[in-house]
Amino acid sequence: MNNTEMKKNGRSNWRITRKMTAAAIAAMLLFTGCAGTTAAAGSDVSAEKTSAVTETAAASESEQFTERDLSGEYDESSSARITLSGSSASADSSASGVSIDGSTITLSAEGTYIFSGTLTDGQIIVDADDTAKVQIVLNGADITSSTSAAVYVRSADKVFVTTAAGSENTLANGGTFTAIDDSNIDGAVFAKDDITFNGSGSLTVTSPAGHGIVGKDDVKIAGGTLKISAAKHGVQANDSARFAAADVTIEAGTDGVHVSDNADEEEGTASDSYFYISDADLKIDAGDDGVHADAQALIEGGSITVSSSYEGIEALEISVSGGDIDVTASDDGFNAAGGNSSSTDTSSFGEDDWMGGKGGFPGGGGFSDGGSDGSISISGGNIRITAGGDGVDSNGSVQISGGTTVVQGPSQGDTSILDHNVSATITGGTFIGTGGAGMGETFTSVENQGLITVSTGSQSAGSTVKLTDSDGNVIAETTPELDYTAVYISTADMDANGTYTLTAGSYSETIQLTDGVYSSMGGGAGMGGKGGMAGGQQNSGGEEMRGGGPGGHSGMGPGGMDGGSQMQ
Repeated sequence: MNNTEMKKNGRSNWRITRKMTAAAIAAMLLFTGCAGTTAAAGSDVSAEKTSAVTETAAASESEQFTERDLSGEYDESSSARITLSGSSASADSSASGVSIDGSTITLSAEGTYIFSGTLTDGQIIVDADDTAKVQIVLNGADITSSTSAAVYVRSADKVFVTTAAGSENTLANGGTFTAIDDSNIDGAVFAKDDITFNGSGSLTVTSPAGHGIVGKDDVKIAGGTLKISAAKHGVQANDSARFAAADVTIEAGTDGVHVSDNADEEEGTASDSYFYISDADLKIDAGDDGVHADAQALIEGGSITVSSSYEGIEALEISVSGGDIDVTASDDGFNAAGGNSSSTDTSSFGEDDWMGGKGGFPGGGGFSDGGSDGSISISGGNIRITAGGDGVDSNGSVQISGGTTVVQGPSQGDTSILDHNVSATITGGTFIGTGGAGMGETFTSVENQGLITVSTGSQSAGSTVKLTDSDGNVIAETTPELDYTAVYISTADMDANGTYTLTAGSYSETIQLTDGVYSSMGGGAGMGGKGGMAGGQQNSGGEEMRGGGPGGHSGMGPGGMDGGSQMQ
């Protein structure tokens, strides 16, 4: 990797309405699932979503990308031109650093190379000095390799793949991979060094037998419109996968974006492989995880729509400070350190914590608790999660201090709107969750705002949830697309001792908050706080604790089953 570039460690029919000052209205939280689209029939969306990259995110983007990464510029006058003609290619007589052997074009020197035309069965190989920066400009180029990568970076410091303005381009593998050297080439684009995709044109990457884009160091997508279709991972990177200023659509048989350094695991060291997005638009349809990163998933802006996945976003640490995120998963929506993934990739995390300590049973009856090092931090952004498993699941801690998070999960099974092994705190922002009540878990600490957690009885999908204050103002509202039996609501607009009316389908209750907390869930759900959810009914021998604690998921403390106290 270039040592001057730093790697950083560190649709929906719903709406949220809040009491706002005039200044706050400018940052209104109402939004639909996809920017630039209208709501589907029957939607109760009353305003378009809005998002902006914060100054912090912009500063962070400048750390993640160089100016050249983002610019996509090149000097035509000093560039070599290569014309592709079916099974052959030709270069300008003045071009240096270019050698052509039949349908194989090898670039051996630093420089800019402009490609146009069609290559029916051939490839571009970059085999330059390890200090060389090579720019490949695609200007109406269609390249297919029947048995290897259309672009193979064997050696360079860094390669830029730039799409010319107004151009349409294709890089494809034909369906098999045959070794041409000691590299295990398994992607339509395969880079052993850093690779950046930029420009303002369009690029389609097709890989019917392997991955789409493979990078053994960093993969950056920083401009243009990319469509990636792959039998395996859409984008696979060892060190990082970073997205900015691009419109990217991925259809993948396994993970949409997969960032993992198998060598770290083999050496027994912690991975620092991470995913980053700022102002890109990323759309994923995945057979396994939408986004998987061994270390971190850093979301500072832009838009992520995961329309289909096993687990939506998975990493040891998930941090959201901005952007619009809409995740649909058959298992967990957000999973920190989590996942008994259905993936065949052995670098995925260990056993999920479906029964790890839930309901107060130590160790979940012998199932793994999944560890305690994971973390999910939400300080901004608009998040919507539709999950078949847990909505927000951390094998460790959850911290929410801003943004809007809406979770809808199933009403049946060992699933929870919110699941954590250590703690869950909320000190700002809005959280609304609907799902099951049987194995639910709540926040262990609530500060500066109210929290309501109630069992509503069985309510059908499409039954609107609405919270109003004593003056009839709507504080929060959502229309879940899944059946539900429990509702969680927390927002700073709830006064600590205010009176509210919550309606959810056929359920209706007038609620008086006490010190900002109310629950009708009771202790039977294995929640924290008074032997149940925050503010819930006290167990026999249970101990009061605002926001959770004793009697919680881990079964620790006086109210929990592990403490030997019988629930009422």
